[in-house]
Amino acid sequence: MTSKEVESLLPSVFKIAVKAGKHLASCQNNLKKSDISSKKSQGIVSKADIESENMIVKDLFKLAPEIPVLAEESFYKKYKEDKSSYELFKENPYMWVIDPLDGTNNFVHGLEYFAVCISLVKKGKPILGVVHAPTKKETFLAVKGAGSFRIIGTNKYSDKNPIKGIRGKRNLHECFLATGFATEKGVVFDNEFKTFKDMMSHCRAIRRMGSAALDLCYTASGVYDGFWERGLAPWDLAAASVICTEAGVQVTEYEGQKLDVFSPTILAARKPTHSLIQNVILE
Repeated sequence: MTSKEVESLLPSVFKIAVKAGKHLASCQNNLKKSDISSKKSQGIVSKADIESENMIVKDLFKLAPEIPVLAEESFYKKYKEDKSSYELFKENPYMWVIDPLDGTNNFVHGLEYFAVCISLVKKGKPILGVVHAPTKKETFLAVKGAGSFRIIGTNKYSDKNPIKGIRGKRNLHECFLATGFATEKGVVFDNEFKTFKDMMSHCRAIRRMGSAALDLCYTASGVYDGFWERGLAPWDLAAASVICTEAGVQVTEYEGQKLDVFSPTILAARKPTHSLIQNVILE
């Protein structure tokens, strides 16, 4: 698939995300307690998650029936918490990676900080990404090599504007950061909380908003100066990571390795802020 062929998919993927987002917004206004269930350490799932995923998968199949889909709810239903099952997907030359509702806790409690995420991945590397926040009518889009874009206040693809380059900060104490914690309690959680406390002593402020995809997109647009998290799933970071890189954000694992959608950690920030955050994480 050529870069032009990938870029030609973007308007259709945008429409698919907006369609699913409209459904989510409608569901949030009419949410019932019976529509919510637990996924153990993976948090909760709503009826809207599943409906959104079914809509997206169906539309992606119409768009490109030859490309398989890795989607959060269907993956969990089949493989539960067995992350080793990711190996089954790593050999696909192309695949869609989707999160039908990133920020489910926010969604069910009425907070407008959630998104639909759709990414096209080539050999583990995201090459197209759309993150759509339906209640805000805000969308972030990118294709590898073609730049990163933002739509604010409308659902019109023609209203997209390039995300302009921004210099990273040289002093961590001036930085406004975002992060998240693994849902599982124990050693990993304790380590991440220690990093959080260490980072708090170095920076201006940190937010934990509950949607890694939106946190990364706001890092791309310059609202946040950086984002880090351990234990994200492919659907949490695929779309937003290519949006970040195309906006000039350095995206790696904690130790600096190149990121793919199966990476265990993610650190996103512009230079030189990236190395400042990394130094605190690796202390």
